[in-house]
Amino acid sequence: MTIAVTLELRIQDGKGAEFAGILSSMLGDTRARQGAEMIEMVVDQDDENHIVVYERWATKEDHQAYMGWRKERGDLDAMGGFVAAPPAVTYYDIFNAG
Repeated sequence: MTIAVTLELRIQDGKGAEFAGILSSMLGDTRARQGAEMIEMVVDQDDENHIVVYERWATKEDHQAYMGWRKERGDLDAMGGFVAAPPAVTYYDIFNAG
């Protein structure tokens, strides 16, 4: 059953646009991973330093394997230089999809 995942990011003041560009360039690799069904990055209209990545994955395990891959590559550590707070990952069951 497809699941939804959100990755909520609070970026350091003034670095939101730069980070969004870097993250955007990484999303092609994300979309190519096993189980990735849909990935969208949204930026808060009132605060460019607040970014949410909305994702749909075939399974939670697929997403966790993807996150492990990002960690092994050092991508998560590289993001650490931009974030103002720890990223929040939340997993959701999808009901009443439209």
